[in-house]
Amino acid sequence: MAPPREIRGLACDEPFRTAAGKVIWTRFSEMMSFGDVALAGKDIEGVHDMRVGSRRLRAALELFRDVFPRKQLAPMLAEVKRLADSLGEVRDLDVMIERLRDDIKDRPRSQALVLREMLSEAREKRELCREELKETIERLEREDFPRRFSAFVAKSTT
Repeated sequence: MAPPREIRGLACDEPFRTAAGKVIWTRFSEMMSFGDVALAGKDIEGVHDMRVGSRRLRAALELFRDVFPRKQLAPMLAEVKRLADSLGEVRDLDVMIERLRDDIKDRPRSQALVLREMLSEAREKRELCREELKETIERLEREDFPRRFSAFVAKSTT
């Protein structure tokens, strides 16, 4: 898991709104920075890091919720949650597949056959979930979510 990014320029004596903007912007850019690795699918840690980033962002949005108009915050939180849910589906299957692969070793033949079938099913489901994740990320891009989110944060924190 990637460590959280440092929040540059954050000072304890600055206004709450200003601090909110710095924290949320850092968490948003951190989450989005893992998008390409998560989509590539070559390293399961990319999905994990993006998921952790989404959870950090959601926590920051909840922490600083009073800075934002409720009607505007709710749809932004919903989009981040939708992405986090999609990442979670893939991550859960990545972990399951890793554990099944390890469990197959040194098992009696009958148990290994069942575990191999479970592994095959988990891999198929993961591919479907990876496709859904890709569609979720592409939809966010098509709907200009990064720009809309940045404008939403900037409007309330500057």
